[in-house]
Amino acid sequence: MKRPRYIEWFVEETGIRIKENIPLKCYKIDYKGDEAILDEWALHIRRNYIEDDELKEDADLNEMSVDQYLREYIIPQETEHLGPTARSADIAEILVADLLEFIMGYTVPRFKLKNRSGKNNSQQGTDVIAYKYKNTDKSPSNKDELIAAEVKASLSNNQYTPLENAIIDSHKDEHRLARSINYCRKRLNELGKVSEANEVKRFLFKPDNNYKITYAAAGISSRQDVDDVIELSVAGEELEIRNGEEIFYIHGERLMELTHNIYERCRK
Repeated sequence: MKRPRYIEWFVEETGIRIKENIPLKCYKIDYKGDEAILDEWALHIRRNYIEDDELKEDADLNEMSVDQYLREYIIPQETEHLGPTARSADIAEILVADLLEFIMGYTVPRFKLKNRSGKNNSQQGTDVIAYKYKNTDKSPSNKDELIAAEVKASLSNNQYTPLENAIIDSHKDEHRLARSINYCRKRLNELGKVSEANEVKRFLFKPDNNYKITYAAAGISSRQDVDDVIELSVAGEELEIRNGEEIFYIHGERLMELTHNIYERCRK
């Protein structure tokens, strides 16, 4: 996907740690009231749900305007049951996908939000899958990398709870990752992204084509500023961090309000 300009609003905050001396990758979304960038961000969000070439065709087939089709079938609405929850969960996954792709240089397949069974229905499995090939010709190397990220968000409050929940639930990814990768491969094929599907297929066979797996937990909430040392309410086995696991925290002021602002622009 094309790099949206809002990425410049990601500000990395170094030196932040969890109380048990666990390192944390922390980013603040320091956004501005720039109408052009917000409109571009909304377009980027919409393209995570439906491609440009599909949108007009699908709207015409349903005898609807593009705006009406988006509202009725594609974009979760604030006034709908589960609409705000879907918006929060969806934009959280997009934020993490964008962070991994446009800041950290991974390839992130965009498939989970497309052609869902219902616009407010989340898909099961690993939230975000990202990968990076060592070789430019994408031949297998034991230095290839795969990231499996569990994402939790609570954009209506400023608590660290989503970070806690992401760490706890990320333990599930080790058991469901193979199914998630295969589902990703199948969905990419269905969407006509055959080359991406073949790239993902390589990560189904670790014993034959060894590579590095990194499990990640990402929490997102509307906290304006973070503590230098974050104290979580969970501890012990629940907070157990596996070797090499990455922990992310993304925060910013009034993110739920910002999300509704952006999603309403998706109607245009």
